Amino acid sequence: MVARVERHNGVLNVRIDGKYYPPLAFKSFRPNKANISEFYGAGLRLYSILTSGVTSALGVPYSLYGESWIGEGEYDFGPIDRQIELFLENAPEAYFAIMIQLDTRDWYLKLHPEVPNSFLRLSQTAWYEDWRRSAAAYLKAVISHCEAKYGERIFGYFMLCGMTTEWFSAYDREAPHPIKEAGYRKWLGREDACLPSSERMNADGAAFLTPEESDVYMARRFHSDTIAELILYFAREAQTILEHKKLLGLYYGYLLELDQARCHNFGVLEYEKIYTSKDIDMISSPSSYSFRKLRDPSAFMVTQKTLDLHNKLYFLEFDHITHVAPEEVHDGKTVAANGKFVKIPGADSKCVDATESLNLMYRDFLLTTANRAALWWFDMFDGWFRAPELMEAIGHMIAVNRRLSECEVGSVAEIGVFAEGRSLYRVRKSSLLVGHSLSEFRRRLAECGAWYDLCSTVDIGNAELPAYKLFVFCDQYDLPPALRTEILNRLKATDAAALRLYAPSYATDGSLAVSRISELTGIRVVESDAPHGGLVYGGETYSYKTDAPYFAISDRDAVPLAYFEDGSVAVAYTRKAGYLSVYSALPTLPSALLREIARLAGAFIYSERDGVYVYPNTRTIGVYNATDSAAEITLPHAGVYRDLIEGGVYNGESGKLTLPRKPLRAYLLTEEA
Repeated sequence: MVARVERHNGVLNVRIDGKYYPPLAFKSFRPNKANISEFYGAGLRLYSILTSGVTSALGVPYSLYGESWIGEGEYDFGPIDRQIELFLENAPEAYFAIMIQLDTRDWYLKLHPEVPNSFLRLSQTAWYEDWRRSAAAYLKAVISHCEAKYGERIFGYFMLCGMTTEWFSAYDREAPHPIKEAGYRKWLGREDACLPSSERMNADGAAFLTPEESDVYMARRFHSDTIAELILYFAREAQTILEHKKLLGLYYGYLLELDQARCHNFGVLEYEKIYTSKDIDMISSPSSYSFRKLRDPSAFMVTQKTLDLHNKLYFLEFDHITHVAPEEVHDGKTVAANGKFVKIPGADSKCVDATESLNLMYRDFLLTTANRAALWWFDMFDGWFRAPELMEAIGHMIAVNRRLSECEVGSVAEIGVFAEGRSLYRVRKSSLLVGHSLSEFRRRLAECGAWYDLCSTVDIGNAELPAYKLFVFCDQYDLPPALRTEILNRLKATDAAALRLYAPSYATDGSLAVSRISELTGIRVVESDAPHGGLVYGGETYSYKTDAPYFAISDRDAVPLAYFEDGSVAVAYTRKAGYLSVYSALPTLPSALLREIARLAGAFIYSERDGVYVYPNTRTIGVYNATDSAAEITLPHAGVYRDLIEGGVYNGESGKLTLPRKPLRAYLLTEEA
């Protein structure tokens, strides 16, 4: 059997022996007859099966089926077989992705006391050759066993490692270690190289590292590159068995989610290597933890468009704690006295009722539908969806997805939002900059009412990149000359506008120069050590806690859009660069101002109201109304629209559509023929 990721009617699907399967799936740490059969009965045909003998971050086992990697070169595939047989029995026509955990086991750590636990300190373990070989051998042994025995039912494999199985190096916090230091000498090609101390890596100061901190910069690059190269090593090893006939994936690269120190500590900044690798087919992440409340938008943790452009299947994992989810998890021991109940993080703020659960479920469905992304429901410790109304909704989403898959669908994004990891090596770990420019900026994008793609700068040269009307560069602090030229050529060739935030090219090559901001934007920018106060726009003052350096615009030829409280210009634009160039001296913007800039660039505005979130593509318009009144949107095509969620019909022949406020805040609208 051969499985591929292939585009069908504009959407990446799992193609198994010539048949397309919409990318909707199930995962659970506690699979059982009930939850497998519930999802199978709802119409689901793709499942993930986690095999692990590792204890989770909660202190309970990831899997109750036991350990398969029992010693050096010793494997017991019984636990894997028993779990797969459970799925085969209760999902007889389904296909499976096997999740394999590669972390150091207790027996391994006892044999090698000099080796850190990879689950906690992955970057310190990654250069230990014996563990790499041993883990790769286990990976290949599991794949070989599963292919020989169940290959006709397996569409892929996921590699799990590091903190929470997501390849995080969470607890070492970039600290040196003898194993890691030996790896650094190899990586740098210098026998006298030493990693900086933790104190130096965590030193406070202005937002950007100084030229004198080049050692911190190099160590930081090494830290993330270590994780990326480890992933690629295991992927190459897996492909010696798979030969690209099955899909290979992992959780990784949460650039837009990990703010401040976490983006450095966790080791994700070389994510582009993984997202563009020919050995990787699937990436997954949870729905953003920063946007989980009823009145929030839904948001990705990753640059999803990058994955789509490189034909990688992106699975958004819905793991919100529904109103019926348990608040504690048991470790599964049969002797009650030895039982261990653990409070599930977030259980105290779980959904209050079915209405809230359904709203969050449908909101993520709107996000993935608009972006033509994959979705799986994570029944974490069993019972997350055990309510008739929730399983009915899942069945309905599966049916709607299948209906939509019959017609061609494409993107309507007119804004390309470009983020990158490598510029962040120049940002100090204590700085608030990353939170403003990436994590928080997602909210402003959702509120602005125009539609956008989340890209990476590696995509700039991609022939399939859409002809966006507005290019937004969030964190392009270190801009190589070749990339700068490529961007400028694309902007001028497509007559597109550019919005650059805060410090574009300011830290290129490690030197700090405000003149590069002016040269790049075509707008004269000045630097100061003192803040200019809040941002004043539309009669409102917006305060953002930022670090030095502080910038302002001092250019009589630029057209001001917003000011600081001290009267200096904060945001302005010019056309003298040969295109519409907008510069903001802050790393984020109010949504109303972002909306004005989008309008200046000629982008279509669906919603003028912050709490009316719109998720469109060429086939549907998703709307999530987080306000307390009716939602009004502007339509790209006047006509009559039907809601595929609850069936209502709405007249938009005026070019406007008014959607009544109702308990279920989500709409998925399609134009009637």
